[in-house]
Amino acid sequence: MKKSAILFALCCGAVSLASAATFHTPVSITSSNSNAFFPLNNLIEGPGVGYDAAEPHNAPGAGHTWVTDAPGGFPSDYIGVAGPPVLVMDLGGDFLLTEISTWGYTTGNANGIKTFDLRFATSAQGPANFGAPQTGFTAAFSDITRDSHPLVPVTARYVEFTGTSTYYSNGGLGPPAGGDRAGLGEIAFAVVPEPSVALMGALGLVTLLRRRR
Repeated sequence: MKKSAILFALCCGAVSLASAATFHTPVSITSSNSNAFFPLNNLIEGPGVGYDAAEPHNAPGAGHTWVTDAPGGFPSDYIGVAGPPVLVMDLGGDFLLTEISTWGYTTGNANGIKTFDLRFATSAQGPANFGAPQTGFTAAFSDITRDSHPLVPVTARYVEFTGTSTYYSNGGLGPPAGGDRAGLGEIAFAVVPEPSVALMGALGLVTLLRRRR
């Protein structure tokens, strides 16, 4: 009876683990804009650096952000001048993605990306073969608080992020000023561990307990 109870508990734990989300940061990122004003890698600093590891995952605000150059000068609409900025992220392996988190550029001006679309590709497909987009995401303006966006669950290693508008308003003269650049605070994903990994861990623990008995 005891062995059966332990096995049942471990299998339940494995199922729970398989459905639980894990915070994951991309391992690398590239941009269609090669002249970033703030470094592109600021977008993937991760928990404990780019944002707090503990709930509610607040970010440190301006200074830990990415923003493009201003090819049209101030005032102008960056996307109107240069086209939508495109970011490609490598997650380091294939993961089942269920959510994307973003943090804003800065509440001090309107350069922050407001809306964006996403496309995905697996390791086998590679970063040149993205699938159909998931569209209609709206990023929060705040550079402090985490903004969570559920995804239609998708397995991917590469994620293409296209900024389709900024918070640009009133001809860039504000309030607040901005729009001549496109920026963002941080990007992270919720991933779900493969069920087989969780079950293998549970079965391994059962084997260990049996050997000890």
